[in-house]
Parts: sequence; structure tokens; C-alpha cells
Amino acid sequence: MGRWAVVVQETEGLGENRIWGPKVLAEVEGSREEALDELRRIVPTYTPQHPFNGRRRRLYRDGDGYLLITQGSMRDYHCVFKVWELLWDSERPEVQQERLAAARDGASDAGDAV
Repeated sequence: MGRWAVVVQETEGLGENRIWGPKVLAEVEGSREEALDELRRIVPTYTPQHPFNGRRRRLYRDGDGYLLITQGSMRDYHCVFKVWELLWDSERPEVQQERLAAARDGASDAGDAV
């Protein structure tokens, strides 16, 4: 079992302070498929920070990722959605310990199969 983050990358901020940044929308403890189910649930109703009043929304999929393009009054904005596996978190050392334990268990299972 893994820990997964449902992540959106989008334009944040205003004016010259705009940046392209990631934001974790949800965390899922379980299988990758469970995380993808959560991604599929979140994406259709997600409201990006920009534009404030979108005129048109187009949602595309490529494999397991999504691209949302929203037409604004002056320009189009886009968001990219993806699922990422959490491998390490400096504020949550138990994540790395769980991964090490799972790797050891997997190695011993593989040895049992030989």
C-alpha cells in the first residue's frame, strides 16, 4: 500500500507575482488505482484560481493525467492534474519507514517465490 498525492499545477498569484505552482488537492493511502479514482472525482468540478470568471472550459486526458484549459476575458489559463506517489516527507518520517518496510517485505516475498 502506498501514499499518493492528487496534485494540480496552475498559475497562482496576480500581476508580476504570478507563478506556476503545484498544490496537493488530496492524499490517498492505498493503491494507485484508488488515487486515480480520487483524481477522476476531483478534476471535473475543480475551480482554478485563474481566470476569475471563465467563459469556456475544456478538459483533456492523456493516460492518467488531465489538462484543463479555461478561457478568460484576456487570455487562456491551464491546469495540469496528476497523481504522484509520496516517497519521502521531511515532516513525516514514518512515510519513509513504511516504504522501507514495504520494500523489505517485497524482497522477502520475491525470495519465497524462488
